[in-house]
Amino acid sequence: MATTDNTLLIIERAHRGAVETQFADTLFFVRELHRQSGGIHVVLRGLAASYAVDTPYEAALRIAGRTLDTLPDPRRLLRQLLDDGATVFVEEADLSALGARARERLLPGVRRVAGADLVSRWSDYARVWFF
Repeated sequence: MATTDNTLLIIERAHRGAVETQFADTLFFVRELHRQSGGIHVVLRGLAASYAVDTPYEAALRIAGRTLDTLPDPRRLLRQLLDDGATVFVEEADLSALGARARERLLPGVRRVAGADLVSRWSDYARVWFF
C-alpha cells in the first residue's frame, strides 16, 4: 500500500442524519479534498464500511406527508470517488461484521485491508485524518 498520495483519510462513522448531511455530506467533502490535493487514500471502518456494500436500497424519507428523496447516497458518492481515481479501502473485520454476503457485494474497486496491515503503514503518509 505504499503511496505517492500523502493523505490517509479514515471514515469511521456512517450516517449522521439524512436531512442534515445534505449540507455537509462526508463523502462529498472527501471528493473535493481528493480533487484539490491531487489524491488521497480513504479507509472505511466501523459502520462506514457499509458504504462499500452494494444494495438496491434508495434513500427516501417521508415527513408530514411529503417524500424527501434527494438524500445523500453514500454508495453513489463512493462510486464517484472511485471514478475520480481515489483509492478506497474497507477494513476486513468491519466488512465481515456486515454479514456473510457483504464480501460478495463489495463495490468494484474497493480493496479490503486488515486493520493491523493498515496501522503498520500509517508512516507511509504525511497525514492521517479521522472523519
